[in-house]
Amino acid sequence: MGDIIINTGAAVLVGIVMLIGAVGSFAPVIPGPALAFLAILVYKLCLPEEISWGCVIFALVMTAIAQILDFVMSFWGAKKFGATWRGCAGAFVGVFVGMFIPPQLLWIFIAPLVFAFAFELIGGVGVEAAGKAGIGAFIGSLLASVVKFMLVVAMAAYFFIEVAFKSAA
Repeated sequence: MGDIIINTGAAVLVGIVMLIGAVGSFAPVIPGPALAFLAILVYKLCLPEEISWGCVIFALVMTAIAQILDFVMSFWGAKKFGATWRGCAGAFVGVFVGMFIPPQLLWIFIAPLVFAFAFELIGGVGVEAAGKAGIGAFIGSLLASVVKFMLVVAMAAYFFIEVAFKSAA
């Protein structure tokens, strides 16, 4: 009986951390997918029989994908909207800069737009084309956050399915 309480309590705690991780998908000050992965890893290390290493590896892969997408999506969005290499570079720089300008929740989305726009203008592109590149970078940043959120949800689903089936057995 005591094991069930400990396992359930640990699973609930992991669920809370994953919820924070899901919110962190939109808040750059909280590394959402990485936080969800760490919760699963700690659970596995503390209760090794409760979930498989496959669950941990799945979470690690989802976290790696999320990190890559975080930096690539703004670049991709700018490119899709006709940015030159300068606008794409500006979007990429904007992702980094946006992490450090308070309030980060706003600037993580706005900075790629601003930097893509500015880099395009510096490169001699007209205001309209630079604006399109900036909007593309903004859309890419938003898409990256949505995808990161979905990856955290996938990690949580895998984790809780494993816990549920282990508990049922």
